[in-house]
Amino acid sequence: MFGYVNINKQIEDGQRGLWQAFMCGLCLSTKKLFGDLPRVFITNDINFFNVLFHGALNEDVVLQDIRCVSHPVTKRPSVTPTELTDKMSVANVILNYWNIYDDVLDNGRRKTVLKAYGRAYKRARTMWPQLDEAVAENYCELRRMEKENSGNPDMVAHSFACLSRDFCSLALGEKATADLTDLCYNIGKWIYLVDALDDAEKDLKKGNHNVFVSCYGVKSVAELIPHLQEITFLMFAVLNRAAQCFNDSNITKYSCVLKNVIYDSLREKTRQILAKIKQSEKKG
Repeated sequence: MFGYVNINKQIEDGQRGLWQAFMCGLCLSTKKLFGDLPRVFITNDINFFNVLFHGALNEDVVLQDIRCVSHPVTKRPSVTPTELTDKMSVANVILNYWNIYDDVLDNGRRKTVLKAYGRAYKRARTMWPQLDEAVAENYCELRRMEKENSGNPDMVAHSFACLSRDFCSLALGEKATADLTDLCYNIGKWIYLVDALDDAEKDLKKGNHNVFVSCYGVKSVAELIPHLQEITFLMFAVLNRAAQCFNDSNITKYSCVLKNVIYDSLREKTRQILAKIKQSEKKG
């Protein structure tokens, strides 16, 4: 379900460097707290929240030039991990564990990965039990609705949206304004919906629940095409709400990167996946 929140490829080099420096900071923090394996599972999605929360707290970061396994020759700038960076590393381990667990339940794959990841997860949940409880609660509610084959996109996506909202509240505490929690709610909602849209063909083949398949009772991806206007409206309504919440939050620090993601990248990703659905008619 992760991997959709990222910067636009057309971003300026300086902004790309800032994004990557935050990512490198997450990698350093993860190695310090959990060792090497969880570094493989650091997602762009968690890096977005990493940048967002640092910006929301108006928190300055210090850059350092480092070499690493991925870049052993040329030094690259990295954010020196902060307390908040460490929190994001813990969150990444918890969220990825539940994501891998979901894959195991859906199709039985990644069992070995889940077992190998277990040690890091056990440490992470002791470090931030409130987040693990919130993720587990929202995940179980999401699984319940999927088992019931719910075809209501708003209701099914609500659980994943609540997970993102609760993450924001726990990470920022009293600094979590209504605009910020609503922003994270809508980002989470979009992640769930765009993943469902992207996976529609795969879910149809494997017989997994897909909210759009259930909503429209389709037997093929091509049968979603008559409903694309309604789906497009839903997707961009969520993104418009996220953009409005970001505007109202008045975040200025690191806003160049955040605007690239919220205003450009998420919309472009949505258009790409909608276009893929349209192309399915030619395949048929």
